[in-house]
Amino acid sequence: MGKIKSFFALVLIFLSVSLSAQDLTVTGQVTDESTGEGIPFASVILKGTTHGVATDAEGNYSITVPSSGVLEFSSIGYQSTEMPVNGQRRIEASLKTDSEFIDETIVVAYGVQKKSSFVGAAEQVSGEKLATMSSTNISKSLEGAVAGLQTSSSSGTPGSSASIIIRGLGSVSASQEPLLVVDGVPYEGSLNSIASNDIESLTVLKDAAANSMYGARGSNGVIIITTKRGTSDRVSVTFDAKVGVNSRGVPAYDVITDPGDYYEMAWESFRNSVYYGGQMSLGQANAYASGALISDYLRYNVYKGIDDTELIDPTTGKLNPYAYDRKWTDNWNKDVFRNGVRQEYTLTASGGSEKTQAYMSVSYLNDEGYVPASGFERISVRGKIDQTIGRRIKVGLNLAYSNTTQNLYNSSESSGSFSNLFFFGQNIAPIYPIYQYDLETGAKLYGPNGEDLYDWGENRAYGQLSNPYGQLLTSKNEQISDNISSRGYIDIQILKDLKFTANVAYDVFLDKLDYYTTPVGGDAATVNGRGQQQTNRYTALNANQLISYTPTFGDHSLSILLGHETKSDVSYALSGHMTNFVDPNNSDFANAVVYQNLTSSTSEYFLQGVFARAEYNYANKYYLSGSYRMDASSRFAPDKRWGSFWSVGASWNAKQENFLIGVGWLDALRIKASYGTQGNDNIGVTKVYEDLYTISRVDGEASIVKAFRAAPDVTWEKSDNFNAGFEARFFDRLSVNADFFIKETKDMIYYRPLAPSQGEPSTQLVNDMDMKNTGIEFEVSADIIKTPNVLWNVTINGTHYKNAITKLPSDQPQTGYNTGNYWRSLGGSLYDFYLLEWAGVDPENGRAMYNVYSQSGTGGEFEGTTYSATNATQRAVGKSAIPDLYGGISTYLSFYGFDVSASLAYQIGGWTLDSNYQGLMGSGSVGTNWHKDIFDRWTPQNTDSQIPRLDNGDLEASQTSTRFLTKASYLSLRNVTIGYTFPKRITDKIAMQNLRIYLTGDNLWYTSKRKGLDVRQTFNGSTGFTYSALRTISAGISFTF
Repeated sequence: MGKIKSFFALVLIFLSVSLSAQDLTVTGQVTDESTGEGIPFASVILKGTTHGVATDAEGNYSITVPSSGVLEFSSIGYQSTEMPVNGQRRIEASLKTDSEFIDETIVVAYGVQKKSSFVGAAEQVSGEKLATMSSTNISKSLEGAVAGLQTSSSSGTPGSSASIIIRGLGSVSASQEPLLVVDGVPYEGSLNSIASNDIESLTVLKDAAANSMYGARGSNGVIIITTKRGTSDRVSVTFDAKVGVNSRGVPAYDVITDPGDYYEMAWESFRNSVYYGGQMSLGQANAYASGALISDYLRYNVYKGIDDTELIDPTTGKLNPYAYDRKWTDNWNKDVFRNGVRQEYTLTASGGSEKTQAYMSVSYLNDEGYVPASGFERISVRGKIDQTIGRRIKVGLNLAYSNTTQNLYNSSESSGSFSNLFFFGQNIAPIYPIYQYDLETGAKLYGPNGEDLYDWGENRAYGQLSNPYGQLLTSKNEQISDNISSRGYIDIQILKDLKFTANVAYDVFLDKLDYYTTPVGGDAATVNGRGQQQTNRYTALNANQLISYTPTFGDHSLSILLGHETKSDVSYALSGHMTNFVDPNNSDFANAVVYQNLTSSTSEYFLQGVFARAEYNYANKYYLSGSYRMDASSRFAPDKRWGSFWSVGASWNAKQENFLIGVGWLDALRIKASYGTQGNDNIGVTKVYEDLYTISRVDGEASIVKAFRAAPDVTWEKSDNFNAGFEARFFDRLSVNADFFIKETKDMIYYRPLAPSQGEPSTQLVNDMDMKNTGIEFEVSADIIKTPNVLWNVTINGTHYKNAITKLPSDQPQTGYNTGNYWRSLGGSLYDFYLLEWAGVDPENGRAMYNVYSQSGTGGEFEGTTYSATNATQRAVGKSAIPDLYGGISTYLSFYGFDVSASLAYQIGGWTLDSNYQGLMGSGSVGTNWHKDIFDRWTPQNTDSQIPRLDNGDLEASQTSTRFLTKASYLSLRNVTIGYTFPKRITDKIAMQNLRIYLTGDNLWYTSKRKGLDVRQTFNGSTGFTYSALRTISAGISFTF
C-alpha cells in the first residue's frame, strides 16, 4: 500500500512541474460544525462575484482570490458564513446546520455561479450519485433524475447511449439532442468514454437565460459535465472495485412456449383457412389439418413416438395424449441468453500544495452483455493539474485517454430481420430447435471437433437458412475506439476585478469497425461470408477567450463577461465491403476474394461566435441578467450563416426582504423569470447549400447520382424560450421548486416533397414549420427525519407539457396531413397517431372489422364497418405518444454509518403502437408464434371475444390500427444501493481515511401495460425488436488512504 501511495505521489509531482512563484491561493476545508466531518460539494464564492469553486468529496477546496477579498461558504442544509481573506493562505470554515437561506454553486456557461444569483433554470446532479449506477454510459443514469429531462433507449447493449430531450420535442428533422460540454468546452464524443468516477458534477441547463450563451447550439438545452480536480492537501489515493452480474431487465412477451399448445393453435389456423374459405366441409378440414400439419406446413415434429399425422386428434383438435416425450427442449427466449459478468475498478489520486493541485485516475471496465458476443470493455486514464504562477496567473491542463472495445450485437438491431435475435426468438414457434438434432431420434449432433452445430433451418417453415444465435457466435461485429481529450486554460488577473481567461480543447476520436457475417449459415452463406470494415477519424478543436469584469460598489455588484469562440471539426471515414472469405474464421480483407465496394468521405464544420453577458446584483436581493451572442456556422450559405441569440432574466430573493427575514418557518424564497432565443444548426448536413453526389462503379464505369439537393435558403432553426418559476424551502425540511415554460421552435427544418419531374432526390430541405411546447416542471424534496445520526430524504420530480404545431408546411393542406402513422395539424402534437380505427370482431364469423368514414383524416360521416383494411379509413384518432406526466422518485436514508438509496422513474399517459404485440396476434402464419392472449380468440363457442379467429394467411386480422395502441405508462425501479461506511475509529487503526462496502442494483423492476413492452425505446411511440435493458446487481468496496 505504501508503495502504491508513493508511486502516485511521484506521478502527481511529475505532473505538477513545480513553477515557483508567489501567489494568494487560499486552501482549506469546509466542515460540519457539529461533527467535524468535511462537507462535500459546498460552495466557496468570492463575495460580489460569480467566481467560485465547489469542495471535493472530503470538503477540501482551493481558490485564487485577491488578498483583500471575502469568501462566502454555503451548502444545502447549512447556514452560510463569510470570512475575510486578509492575506491568509489557509482558511477553515465550519458551517452550522439549519440555515436562514439555502444556497449552493452550480456550473453555468463559461463559469461557476451561486444559485441564488442565477436567474435561469438549471439542475445539478452530483458525481457521487451518478457513480452509484452501474451504467456504462452515464446518459442512461439520467432517467427520472432531472425534472424536464426525458430519455429513451433504443438499445440495452453495454456501452450504448440513451437519447435525451429537455423540455419536450425540439425539432422535426434536425437533432433534438442537447449540447454536451465537458470541462467548459463542447464535447463531440460518446459519453461511454468517460468513467463515472471521474465526474464531479453534471449540470442540466434548460432555459434561455442558461443556454443562450451557447447560441447556435443551445436550442435543445445543455448538459455540462465537470470532471474532478486535485486538492491542496496531502496525496490521497482512492480505490473502488465493483463486481456484478448482468441479466435481462425487461422480460420477453408472454408467448406460447409449450409445443403442444402451439400445434393445437396451428392446427386450428390451417383448418379454418380451408373451412371458412369454402374449400372443405368441417370434417374434411379437420382431417386435412391433421394430415398436413407437419408434412405440408410446420415440417418439425418435436415429440418422440408420435406419427406426424397423429399429432393432433382431428375430432377434438387436441394434442395426442401420448405426446409428452420431446426430442429437444431448446427455448429461444431463454437458452440464447446468459448471465454476463460486470467488473469495474477505479484508482484515483489527488493532492498538491497551495500552488499546485493535481488529480489522476485509472479505470478499467469489462461489461458483458446477457446476449452472447455482446459487451463493452474500457480502459481510461485521466490527469488534471492546476498551477498558480505568481500572484496573477493560473494555468491548468486536463488530459484524458480511453480505449474502448464494443461488441455491437448486430447491425439491424431494431428491424424485423431474421438476423435479429430478439425478433427471431420472439416470433419463431416453440417447436424449432436452436441446435441440430436427428429429427427422428432427437439425438444432438456435433461437428468433427465436438462443437455444437446450429440448426440453420434448411427445411424449417420459419426463417429458412437463419439462426441468429449461431450467427452471433460465429460472426463478428466489433468497434474499437481510441479517444484522446485535452483541455488547457490560463487565467490572468489583470486588475483586482478584471480577469482574462483563455481555454483551448483538442479532441481526437479514432474508430475501427469490423463487421463480419459467417459463411457457415445465415444470410451470408450464399456469398461464402460477408465482411465490412470502416475506419473513422474525427478531430474537434475549440478555443475561447474571455474577459470578465466583476466590480462591487457597496450593495451593488456587477459582472460583465465578453468572449470569442471558434470551433473546427474535421471528420474522415474509409469503408470497404468484400465477400467470399477463404477461411471462415478470419475477417481480414486479405482473406476475401470478391471486392464489393470501397468508399471514403471527408467533412468539415466550422463555427465562430462572439458573446457578452452582464449581471447585476443589488444587496443579494435583486438580480438582473442579459446576454447576447452572434454565431456563424459553415453549414449554411455565406449569406445565411450569421445568427443572433439573446436572453434577459431577473430574480428576486424575497427571503432577504425585511418583512420575511423574521419568518422562521420560511428558510428561502426566490422568484425568477427569463426570456430569450437560441439556435440549432445540427441539421444532419455538412453544407446544406451544395449538391451532394455519390459515385458508384458499374462494370468499371462511374455512375453519378445526386444524393442531396442543395438548399441555399435554409438557415437556423430558432427557439424562443420563456421561463418563470420559484424556489422555496420551509421548516428546514421541505424544498419546493417549480417552473413554467414555453418553448417555441420556429423555422424548423422540413423535407419538402418535390414533383416527380424534378428527379432525385425527391425532397428538399426548407425552413417551413413551427412548434410550441408549453409545460410545467417541479421538484419536491423533504427531509422526513433529520437528526445528527439519522437522515431520511424523499424527492419527487415531474414534468408535464403540451406539444402543439403552430405552423404547417406551406405545401401541405392547412387542414392537416399525414406522415406515416402520424397526423400533423395546427394545434395537434408532432406525434398524434393516424391509423385505421379498430371496430372489433364480428360475433357471427370472428372476422376483424374496421371503421369506414366518408373521408380520411378528420371530419366526414361514419359509413359503417368493413372486413378489408384497404376499404377502411385511416383517421386522426386523437391519441398522442407524448405522456401526460413523467419524472422520478428518489429516497435516501442514512443512519449510524449505513446508507440506503433508491430511485424510480415513471411515466403516466401517452400512447405507444405496440407493433411487437401486433406481430404476435395474427390469425396465423406458418411457423410464427403467438402471444398467449390468442387462447381467448373467437371460436363458435366464444363469440364475445375481441380477438379474431385463427385463419392461416388472413392478413386483415392484424392490420396496423387502434387495436394495438397501448397506454405508455410505466414505472421502473432504476437503482437500489445499500452501503456501510466504517467509523473513523476503525479506519484510523488501519491507516485509512475512508472505507465503505456496498451492494447496488440497476433496473431491478419494470412494469408497463403489457409484459415485454418497453415504452422507453423511443419518444414517438413506436416499438422495435431491440436489445432489452440490462439488469445489473453488483457488490463493491471503496477505500481511501
